[in-house]
Amino acid sequence: MALTDSGLKALLPKEKKYRVSVGDALYVLVYPNGGKYFVWKYRFPPNRSGQFRDYQIGPYGKGPGKWTLKQAKDEVIRLDQLRKAGEDPRLLKSESKKELIKQATTPSLIKAAEGFLDRSKSKPSTVKDYRNMLFNQVLPVLGPDTPVNRLEWSNGGRQQVLSLKESIEERGSLYQSDKCLMVMRGMFDYAIDRGWMQPPNPAMGSKQAKSKHKPKPNPSLEWGQLPKFFEDLERNEPGASLVTLLAVKVLVMTFLRGGSLTPARWEEFDLKKDLWTIPADRMKTGREHQVPLTDPFKDVLKKLRSFNGDQEFVFFSPRGRTFQHIHRDSLNNHLKNMGYKGLTTAHGFRHLALTAGQEVLKVDHEIIQRQMAHTFGDKIRGSYDKSQMMEERRDFMVAWSDALVEQGLIT
Repeated sequence: MALTDSGLKALLPKEKKYRVSVGDALYVLVYPNGGKYFVWKYRFPPNRSGQFRDYQIGPYGKGPGKWTLKQAKDEVIRLDQLRKAGEDPRLLKSESKKELIKQATTPSLIKAAEGFLDRSKSKPSTVKDYRNMLFNQVLPVLGPDTPVNRLEWSNGGRQQVLSLKESIEERGSLYQSDKCLMVMRGMFDYAIDRGWMQPPNPAMGSKQAKSKHKPKPNPSLEWGQLPKFFEDLERNEPGASLVTLLAVKVLVMTFLRGGSLTPARWEEFDLKKDLWTIPADRMKTGREHQVPLTDPFKDVLKKLRSFNGDQEFVFFSPRGRTFQHIHRDSLNNHLKNMGYKGLTTAHGFRHLALTAGQEVLKVDHEIIQRQMAHTFGDKIRGSYDKSQMMEERRDFMVAWSDALVEQGLIT
């Protein structure tokens, strides 16, 4: 008669361990300390020539790591199916145990992410973007504590990565989805290089994986539209702060990127040399950049200094949460609020300076592009050409500021 659960509980310990049959070659070992352990006896290969072997199922009881009588019987049914299919359950258990040990000792995704970010040679603002993407979009989905080798191709990692990318695309963020795939690729490259996972990289690029988005050029004003623009700027119907208005004027005069402009510090300005030196970590090129100061520009700085001169930041904002200066998005937000959405963006003034600088002021495009901090020429030329053309750039900036004043810019 097969042993029941109540009968199993009633088994008492003896001086030596003993075995009691539960049925279907399933036994329970009773130890002198009262512990009970399920063991299945099977023959492998499953024929007369096979040898009898014991398979250790686990301890009897309820809770994590323990087996009830029903669970042990169900496990025997599963193991017997494997045995009949030609698989030795004991060897499979050994391999499974090795895999569990491997998983337990494999670094997690968060460790791969941190390592990738720490080793990145990108500028700090770019690394910050990568960090936000990994910690806000990638790790919450894939699991920060997931062993990185679970994302190998053979474990379905490629499908998980593509599913994450497609979920971002479904929000309409096509460019963001491609960028996310690129950042994940860097994280997995870091893990592969250290032997934490096997190649190929589950975030590798392909024509099929790339989003079908077309970059939209930044709209830009024509030279002849500036008088009305400056009138609208002075009218300030959106009611923007004076700091934001003056920041837009500096933007038009310097055609800098917002991320380079808005964190400006007073210590960066040398009024004796009439130069503003922007640190390398705020420039897209990763190189220090200099902006000649013109009289209209200095007039705006004088206004800013009258109420922000005792602050660290030129465009100080008491409402700033993350930063103590206006956010770079403040520039584009104000342009939209002025009614210029679709007509220009902050970046559009770079295009205006390049085109009008050549067509209106007749300045050579190389001088303008150097002032825009563009990398000029090929890599070989860039390695040897260290000229700054500062005098030519200063002449251009003076002519540019004067021309803007003639178009209606009030400083």
